[in-house]
Amino acid sequence: MEKFQFTAGVLIGAAWAFVNFLLFIDILKIAILKKSKEKLFLVLMLKFPVLYLAGFLILISGCFPVWSLLSGFTIVLFYKGVISIWPKSM
Repeated sequence: MEKFQFTAGVLIGAAWAFVNFLLFIDILKIAILKKSKEKLFLVLMLKFPVLYLAGFLILISGCFPVWSLLSGFTIVLFYKGVISIWPKSM
């Protein structure tokens, strides 16, 4: 059962980091392109109270080892870094 909890924790950590990254990119696009303030408000209300509260509840629930959640979060960051520096084929 421990392996399942660790694996599930990695997947949940990676999913949380991926959604967090997508919302961050969306906030940057809205700010740079000066889109409507209503859309910015909605994205901010989704990101900060909802996403961060969900992450906090996942963390304090104790269902998953903390290292598994951190591993999942790190995997997404590592993947995005490797993809951004990888040479593009022509």
